[in-house]
Amino acid sequence: MTALLLALCLSLAVVLSVLLACQWQAARTWRMRHATGVVRQAAQAQVAAEALALLHALPAAVIGTDQEGVVRYLNPRASAMGGLPGGDGLGQPVMQLLPLFHDGTPIDAARQVRDCVAQQEVLEVARGAVLLRHLDGKRIDVQYSCAPLAQGGAVLLLHDVSARRRAEQQLEFIAHHDGLTGLPNRLHFQIRFEHGIAYARRHQGLLAVLFVDIDRFKSINDSLGHDVGDQVLTEFARRVQQCVRKVDTVARQGGDEFIILLTELRTAHDAERVAEKIVAAIAAPFVIGEYSLSVAASVGVALYPDDDDDVNALIEKADLAMYAAKRHAPGTCLRYAARMQAQSYSRTILETALRHALERDEFALFYQPRMDLKTRRITGVKALLRWKHPELGLMMPLDFLPVLEESALILPVGAWVMATAVEQARSWIAQGQMLTVSVSLSARQFYQRDIARNFAAALQAAGVPGHCIELEIAAGILIDRNQNCELILRQFRQLGMAIAISDFGTGDASLNYLKRFPTDAVKIEKCFVDDVGKPGGDGAMVRAIVAMARTLGLRTIAGGVESGEQLELLAEMGCDEAFGYFLGRAMAPEGVEALLKSSEAIQN
Repeated sequence: MTALLLALCLSLAVVLSVLLACQWQAARTWRMRHATGVVRQAAQAQVAAEALALLHALPAAVIGTDQEGVVRYLNPRASAMGGLPGGDGLGQPVMQLLPLFHDGTPIDAARQVRDCVAQQEVLEVARGAVLLRHLDGKRIDVQYSCAPLAQGGAVLLLHDVSARRRAEQQLEFIAHHDGLTGLPNRLHFQIRFEHGIAYARRHQGLLAVLFVDIDRFKSINDSLGHDVGDQVLTEFARRVQQCVRKVDTVARQGGDEFIILLTELRTAHDAERVAEKIVAAIAAPFVIGEYSLSVAASVGVALYPDDDDDVNALIEKADLAMYAAKRHAPGTCLRYAARMQAQSYSRTILETALRHALERDEFALFYQPRMDLKTRRITGVKALLRWKHPELGLMMPLDFLPVLEESALILPVGAWVMATAVEQARSWIAQGQMLTVSVSLSARQFYQRDIARNFAAALQAAGVPGHCIELEIAAGILIDRNQNCELILRQFRQLGMAIAISDFGTGDASLNYLKRFPTDAVKIEKCFVDDVGKPGGDGAMVRAIVAMARTLGLRTIAGGVESGEQLELLAEMGCDEAFGYFLGRAMAPEGVEALLKSSEAIQN
């Protein structure tokens, strides 16, 4: 662009020189009419007219001056750029006609003209120049150059590059900001952080990095859809920004993670107070369309220079502190401590071990008996995953299931669970025991491509009828409007498998979902069962769920039964099935078989 403007400026200098020469020559022509003749005068007039037409048609502002910078010529584009009526401005100093600035400093255009004439060289194009128009004070981004004229004076060429500058700024904004929230992205944050560290080092200052993560955000996306999730992220970003000062930086790290740079701090407690302020601001309900969502944030804090003096190390330590907050108490904030490094290392070891657990045959399924409350017989079991760790012993799902979910290992492990449960059902059928095996599905499994086909293959391989398997699906999974949940459920039903909805009444699912989707049973969560038989408890939620399910023709399954009193009251309320510690803890298949034999002996 610069080379093009220089070439154009030189060409214009030649044209303007010709035009001015023609005008000078025309003044002498009337004295030399008889000597030169009418033909030569007409030719000169034609050359002048063509040169003038060229200057008028140019899409750039052209200004001809004498050697002192006084304006002798303006084309229409120059008049418009300066906000002047046509012809005005002749005889004025060019600096007064077109006030130019560069980085906020006025440009002495007259001096540049004198330098150009004295040196007889084209001046370089000034980048980043700005013109403030007289008429309305409008800012116009320009590029300009100056070239000497053969007859004395100079020609200035100005090109309006405002549109291009806006496009460049827009592209730069896109490159350095998050498209959803408008916050600085990871790259931009890194640049600001490095500047902040450098400033803090020079002034022996204190700054902090806050790593913020939305707790259980994946469940929002899985249950309500990504459109709702995006709105939560946007509102989350707005609330976080309101908790910091203008000198601080809030950036989106990616996904549901945000990172904050706090500068010019007085004490470490200042950073912790900001973190607590963010946690409190996020705790207020998020109203997104028809939903009122409870959202929480976990925050990790790391300080310079107390915790480290390296940019990447500080971000990593703030991240570790955030994960420690999630483990300790989600929805809280924690300052980085050295022990967190070891805890993070342990989690890495855990994930690595899980990757090999399947191939090393370290997983096992235990089964918790489920009783029909009318016949008082064991008619089914709930399959529960256990990990036989070679060093730590038998591990419960809460110790490793979140890692499976986050690392996507839940897919191969989930396939193993289904195949093992189906094979166990086949074994019990061979023994004359028609037990229904209940298997829980995570959202990641439910939306896996060809899930129904994979289940069909497992049933066919074992020769087990579909009605021996019950799929337990959280109600929240079915709320995602971006997924074809109904189609998936109908495919399960075509295989003969029963469908039980869990978590009903504890989340955002409504009665409409039970009416809309093909389901067979509703699981009553332990938090509601605990109210049954408790002093002052009336079991109102259990009664309501049982009545609703009966109206819809659904079975009810009560979980977490811990006493005979609860069992009897549930039976009186009309609940169909129950399981819990009172009826039996999760046990190996041999334990279930022994329990079945003892139950038969008692009844006989």
